Amino acid sequence: MSRSVTGQLPEPAEVIVEKLKKLAVKHDIEFAGDVVRGYARGKGFHIEYRVEGVRCTLTVTKKPLLVPWAMVESQLHKLFS
Repeated sequence: MSRSVTGQLPEPAEVIVEKLKKLAVKHDIEFAGDVVRGYARGKGFHIEYRVEGVRCTLTVTKKPLLVPWAMVESQLHKLFS
């Protein structure tokens, strides 16, 4: 089962992707993507993203069993505020 959240990007996609690349290295997360689409995988999670203009859709395709969906969705919504 997967869940998706869509929201407006708080910064240009280029800036966010560069920040994600640095955070991925720091936290030992696999990250691949560009300003249109990509994914992050690690620590039991697999998250895909797709950017259309200033809107971005994040889709969690895998999560640790003990982490409730409500918590995952709550954290994803925070990314857009």
